[in-house]
Amino acid sequence: MKTKISKGKNNGKDCYVLTVHYDDQRKRKFFKTFADAKRFDVVAWLGEKKKVEPMGDQTILSIARDKYLLAFQEANNNPEKPRQKGYDTTADRVNKFIRWFGEGRAVSEVTVEAWKKYVTSGRSPNGKPWSKKTRHGYGSAARIFLAWCAREGYGQGKSTWYSATNKDIAIDEKKTFHKLPGICSVEETKALLDTIHPKYKPTMALMFFTGIRAEMEMTMLRHSDIQFGKRICLEAERTKTGRERWIVPPENLWEWMPKRGKGLVNPVSFNAFTQARAWAAKGAFGIGTLVRGKPCRGHGEGFTYPSNGARHSFGSYGYWRNFEWALDAMGHMSSETFLKNYKNNRVDKEDSEEYFSIVP
Repeated sequence: MKTKISKGKNNGKDCYVLTVHYDDQRKRKFFKTFADAKRFDVVAWLGEKKKVEPMGDQTILSIARDKYLLAFQEANNNPEKPRQKGYDTTADRVNKFIRWFGEGRAVSEVTVEAWKKYVTSGRSPNGKPWSKKTRHGYGSAARIFLAWCAREGYGQGKSTWYSATNKDIAIDEKKTFHKLPGICSVEETKALLDTIHPKYKPTMALMFFTGIRAEMEMTMLRHSDIQFGKRICLEAERTKTGRERWIVPPENLWEWMPKRGKGLVNPVSFNAFTQARAWAAKGAFGIGTLVRGKPCRGHGEGFTYPSNGARHSFGSYGYWRNFEWALDAMGHMSSETFLKNYKNNRVDKEDSEEYFSIVP
């Protein structure tokens, strides 16, 4: 820090000017007499300025934050919108980081190690560690803020906070695995339909052979929505996507449906149905039943019904029957999700033909 006292003018009046060169910045203070300028406490003055304005590499985080958010608003200004794009999210994430590190600390104190600790120690409101998506969101917001500070000369070098120039700031991620959704084999499907209580057979068959979503769509389906032998209507108000859907089911389904049913297809609560389904799966495959060519040794050897097993089974077998038909029946808005989960070789066309031939 260098100081100099010289004569000058302030608002047209003679005065003494105290000039302070600090961290490549120049600060000036005006005094009436040389003595006043001489005994002025420069260190205390600069300390107070740190709290209200940028001071090079001594700029504190709260001041840098205010400048950054103002610049963010100006860069994304849209007079037709009351809020600039992403402003609230950016402000929330940057504020979270500086509260964690300390608003009164200098930007230059933030190290890559501190940033990594912030990212890895983050917790959700339920106490669980941040997910991959959350780590990226909050970690990137803090890193972009720190990179901006570096460009403004408030902290470390710019190369510190860019992944292209500093590989050490990459967020380590665990390898993710995509597992195909669980389905029922043809044998398990037959066994479950044979074992479940008769009053639930139409419900179970509809889920297996049309891919209707279990709770929302199946619970509200009425016999009056079914044009027997032709098609099934799912009204827009009763579908997940809010779009009306007409399903033309495979012929084997009609063997499981009453011709003149009344009221709801599922006659009880959905919880009661799921309990009945669980008991049926547990009690499936009685003595002597052949499973993969081998007879069962005990009564009701059973199997574990997979989550959303009927819908996922329909998708997998339906792909081999007719891709477009299965996609339309399931109500997928695009083919991406369908193909990701159901286009595979764990079943084949022969299995599909057997599946859609299951009758009482």
